[in-house]
Amino acid sequence: MMIENITAPPFIATGVEALFQVAPVTGDGTHGRSEMPTGPWLSDQRGLPCRGALGVLMDDVTGYPITARCPAGHWSVTTELHLDFTRNPPLDGSILQADSQVVTTDPVGGLASGRIVDESGRVVALGTARLRFVAAASPSGSVSDNVIRSRANASSIIELLGAHHRRDNACAGLELDPSESLCNPLGNVHGGVLLCASEIAGHSAVASQADFQTTSIAMTFVRPSPGTEPITFAPRVVYRGRSFAVIQVVGRNRTGKTCTTATVTFHRS
Repeated sequence: MMIENITAPPFIATGVEALFQVAPVTGDGTHGRSEMPTGPWLSDQRGLPCRGALGVLMDDVTGYPITARCPAGHWSVTTELHLDFTRNPPLDGSILQADSQVVTTDPVGGLASGRIVDESGRVVALGTARLRFVAAASPSGSVSDNVIRSRANASSIIELLGAHHRRDNACAGLELDPSESLCNPLGNVHGGVLLCASEIAGHSAVASQADFQTTSIAMTFVRPSPGTEPITFAPRVVYRGRSFAVIQVVGRNRTGKTCTTATVTFHRS
């Protein structure tokens, strides 16, 4: 299918892009490009880089060219998002560049691949995203003033997201409080935020192994996660050995229904 001449609409930014300082995605129906500065807000509570914090940038850049293929009266939603990591993102203020390309599209959605590189051109993460077209009115973006204030004060990814560990016990998982600042243009929690929260919750299950590094995250989005209610993320150890661990994380809404599943893989560094 030839899609080289498809023009994409202007990128619609919300509070999530303001929080992570993701630049508006540019491109067309074949590819997308964006960038994001790094800083201490991308670190975990130990001061180490949180690899899942790249989820918003990857979700945006891979979703953009597929959205350009939407039929009239429709929008695109991510149903699967997979990231493979090769190294930690820097925290020094340098810029990460992201690009994507469409792999395939059909009448119900599409698949795109993407990569994120540092200023030296080294690959930090590779990703794929599968999206579906859903009937929806054309959304509009907005950024509230408190987004900028929380951005200026955040010293970790936990603070940036406004998240907290449940029952004061890291191994019990993570909870996101309701916040319009975390929503996509459709009013649901952004897929990249859900991926990031899943990685944080998954890491809490291997917290005793300080040298475990996240190497991949495979997300599925089975139900919308409204930004008007809390979302909890519960980790379950599938396997934990001396050099390798697999954690499954389930995100649930206020009524206990599953919204997301994630398989987070760790390797000893």
